[in-house]
Amino acid sequence: MENRKSQIIDLASSLIRKKGYSTFSIDEISKHFGVTKASIFYHFEKKEDIGLAVLGQLYQGLVNFKSVIQLSSQSVEEKLIQYCAYNSRQFVEYDICPTSSLQSDYEMLPESMRQKLQEIGQLELSIIDEIVAEGLDDPAINTRALAITILSAIKGALQYNRGMRDNFIPDIMYGINRLLKN
Repeated sequence: MENRKSQIIDLASSLIRKKGYSTFSIDEISKHFGVTKASIFYHFEKKEDIGLAVLGQLYQGLVNFKSVIQLSSQSVEEKLIQYCAYNSRQFVEYDICPTSSLQSDYEMLPESMRQKLQEIGQLELSIIDEIVAEGLDDPAINTRALAITILSAIKGALQYNRGMRDNFIPDIMYGINRLLKN
């Protein structure tokens, strides 16, 4: 039974990355597995519960990543590259970043999912902020502003990757590293 529940979460996550939360349905999930909708509802009472499970999975992955990166002796550049690699491992080439996909559906999400999505956004920012703060000697520099800039550039590059069928991450990383060295 837990295996089916995990499969449902994985499929929902994939559908969110491919087309967004608001456009996939329980019917689509049940057809994929060749089961009735009641079988899906056995594991999840409503679509919102599936969305929360996907968000929980994303959040836990970031918590685990943050623990690893905090113990790492890598350079700031290497940690940022590792963050990009972590993010892109979550999805197939040219998929939408799952967090970005859910953020674009924000107004249509149930309140419980909005709250969890905000927690994820804050966690992502804190990870990048800590990495950036490590590499800067000047305490007057607003590391949160730099973290927002870097995170936005990475997420934007992933969107451009999808729309242009190209890989902009190396160029973004070059630009970010130039920014941090100045």
